[in-house]
Amino acid sequence: MRFSAPDPQAHAIGMAALRDQLQQAVQAGDTLAIVDHAADLAGMLTTARQEREALDLLRRHADAAGALPHAEPAGWYWSAYATALQYTGQRLEADRYFAEALALSVAATWTRLQAMVLHHWGRNLAEQRRFAEAEARITEALALRVQMNHPLQQSSRLALERLTALRGDAA
Repeated sequence: MRFSAPDPQAHAIGMAALRDQLQQAVQAGDTLAIVDHAADLAGMLTTARQEREALDLLRRHADAAGALPHAEPAGWYWSAYATALQYTGQRLEADRYFAEALALSVAATWTRLQAMVLHHWGRNLAEQRRFAEAEARITEALALRVQMNHPLQQSSRLALERLTALRGDAA
């Protein structure tokens, strides 16, 4: 159920560019840009199966994200943090940060982020064999994606199919 970059070389180039942008933001003391670039870079690192590095990066900038609770990049930051925790095997702790990202996205009506968080949280719950909760989260993500006519709705449909197979295997 895990996403892989379709073009690993382009992905690596994108990560290098984000590393530079993050370094520039840190040097400038631009908190919003730090949070934004850290979230994006961590997401790319996690996609590249470098989730431990992503988690280390995110932990270094947690105070900055906490200082911006009403800025959308903070929501993406906590979603990236939760995902990195998930993929380092810290699934219960990840639940806490998925809940944080979801609360921010719902309060501010950031629907695209809300759908992403619900989808990823559902996958985290599936890995914990909490299938009913996983299905509810992914179904909600799919409904939002359909409403937005978002191209990732097929990803949510596939996740629900995989979840049905996992439930059958567990029975």
